[in-house]
Amino acid sequence: MNTKLLLLLIISSLFFLPTRSETLDTSIYFNRIANDGENLWIATSKGIIKYNKEEDKAYNVCEELGLDTEDVIHSIAIDKSNKLWFSVKNKGVYYYQDGKTYYRKGVYKDDYVRYAFAFDCNDSIWVSAGGYYTGPQYNEYPAGYNTPDTYSPTMQPTIMDMEFDSNNNLWILIYGEYNTLLCHKNGNTYCESVIEGTTLVPSITIDKSNNIWYSVRDAIYYYDTSTHNHTRYWHDTDSNIPAAHFFGSDIDDDGNVWFTSSHYLLRYDGKDFKWWNCYGYHEARSIVCDNNIVWVLMSDDALCKFEDNSFTRIVLKDAVTGIEESSAEESNTKAYVSNGVLYIENSEGVNSVTVYDAMGRTLLTPNPSPVERGEIAIPLNLNVKGLLLVKVNNEVVKVICE
Repeated sequence: MNTKLLLLLIISSLFFLPTRSETLDTSIYFNRIANDGENLWIATSKGIIKYNKEEDKAYNVCEELGLDTEDVIHSIAIDKSNKLWFSVKNKGVYYYQDGKTYYRKGVYKDDYVRYAFAFDCNDSIWVSAGGYYTGPQYNEYPAGYNTPDTYSPTMQPTIMDMEFDSNNNLWILIYGEYNTLLCHKNGNTYCESVIEGTTLVPSITIDKSNNIWYSVRDAIYYYDTSTHNHTRYWHDTDSNIPAAHFFGSDIDDDGNVWFTSSHYLLRYDGKDFKWWNCYGYHEARSIVCDNNIVWVLMSDDALCKFEDNSFTRIVLKDAVTGIEESSAEESNTKAYVSNGVLYIENSEGVNSVTVYDAMGRTLLTPNPSPVERGEIAIPLNLNVKGLLLVKVNNEVVKVICE
């Protein structure tokens, strides 16, 4: 029955075009953390940073990865060989290995398209772009397999997440007029389940029994792959589940399934749900389990480390912007703006200057002639007012442009 339904939808989709007005919010992304054992690679609101867990230190690696300052990262993942994969909006899929970044050639240039990754039993990557997903035999998109929306071919479907089970079957979450769970096995795609409602289905997690977990709005869904039955868990039927909007999910080494949400971290231990929260835990959209530690990324680019039932909040702001402001006690630089001209004085001489806005975006990189002492003047020619960050040599100071 499922195969016939899917075939009917493929045929019907030939007669309807997807409407751009019926698409998902492209400003929200999930699957933002990848773990190589030593480091967390984090796709922030502004590029990618590398967080060394032992050093408790974050580094901006955009330049190392060849990323532009305005690139939007959709997803990030690491395979078993520690090859880093990441996708860039309107550019496509890349991987980074041994200090070099490589382009996978495939690209789907569309503002409404996002990417998801999954690794099969051979550690080969499968990539989705919009409603298409492809195996390692394809390098160009659209190619491979198409996933029409289950009931409404007039609404553009989007793959939100994918994951392989231990039998090498690929499970796929579809966002559309109806949220859909698909399974790709033996070269064919089957519709396993349909849940009514147009909303994000951010993350899929497969437990050790090959059963499926994911969230829709304020509910947790469990799909038993042997009986093909769904169970819905939410706060109205289980007092241990808080009222929240759930996003990412992952499974730890003990088989506990973890969910993150707008305000709470939730765990299912095979029997009961239990939640935790802390000050500053807000809009946590990505999660990764790391032995006995759970890492959670907030929408404001803060990282939470949950260990031994307690949280540690790690602010990544300096690494996200790629610059770190010098303290007044150690600064050798004085700078101010007057009549559209930036004046800079450094007691050790001026070798390089970069001007950023308050969010850390590069506005100007002048190339002044090196001076040993004295003041230099740089016309800004910028239609910007307010706070600017000026990096002189290796120091950063604040100036106000009025």
